[in-house]
Amino acid sequence: MKKILLTVAAITCISVASFAQGRFSVGGELALPSGDWADFVGIGFGGSVRYESPINDNLSWMGTAGYVTFAEKDNSGLTFSMIPIHGGVKYYFTESFSGFYAGGEIGVTIAKATVDISGTSVSASDSEVSFAPSVGYHLGSIDLSARYQIITDANFIGVRIAYVIGGK
Repeated sequence: MKKILLTVAAITCISVASFAQGRFSVGGELALPSGDWADFVGIGFGGSVRYESPINDNLSWMGTAGYVTFAEKDNSGLTFSMIPIHGGVKYYFTESFSGFYAGGEIGVTIAKATVDISGTSVSASDSEVSFAPSVGYHLGSIDLSARYQIITDANFIGVRIAYVIGGK
């Protein structure tokens, strides 16, 4: 029992120490469908949370989770929503948490489509592996970024503006 308690205490201390060096951000998302998929859904809106912690002076790791819902297009009755859950890295061109950066994330996106046909609603959901290369800029407590979300046949350009909580 003592070994279990010691292990839990050690993991807790390491976790708190690693989180103390990082920071969270909460942001709004705008999603612009691309390719053939843009023929079926309209613009998307949502939000996301991100945790980021430095690896060295220019490189950070991050974890992001969000929700994006896409508008119905041309009264088609089709609505679409996504929950992307990703992990990845950011490379800052000057120093961690400051200035321009480029990054990439990989993870899973849970997608749900709902079609309303003559008053009857039919939905289906699926999970897909997704990838998102991005560029952005940190300016104080604001993080601005753009990414290309690649999800099989449902790709989109995502724009995020976030408020950053925490310091370096």
